[in-house]
Amino acid sequence: MIRVLGVEAASRGLEKLGEDAVKHVEKVLAAAAEECMSRARENAPVRTGRLRESIAVSRQDKLAYVVEASAPYAGYVEFGTSRQRPRRYMQTALLQTLQTLRRQLQP
Repeated sequence: MIRVLGVEAASRGLEKLGEDAVKHVEKVLAAAAEECMSRARENAPVRTGRLRESIAVSRQDKLAYVVEASAPYAGYVEFGTSRQRPRRYMQTALLQTLQTLRRQLQP
């Protein structure tokens, strides 16, 4: 699982900007979480489809989402083992999504 730190501090700062800004950011983050999930599914290697199907997004808080793969071997695929090279499906999805997110949140 990949976590983004500092969400609480960002949330506090955004609340000062007003509810409209927070609502906009909520929409953008929800869309980004869905995009990240879709990209991770596209990037995931497929043998049986179990890993791809285990990738899901959940809302943790007002401005916090988690995209994770629940297949028991997901971490081994992402980070590799002594016998298997890493297949960075989740990291790649996150980096791709962050580029989109930055563009959407720029003033």
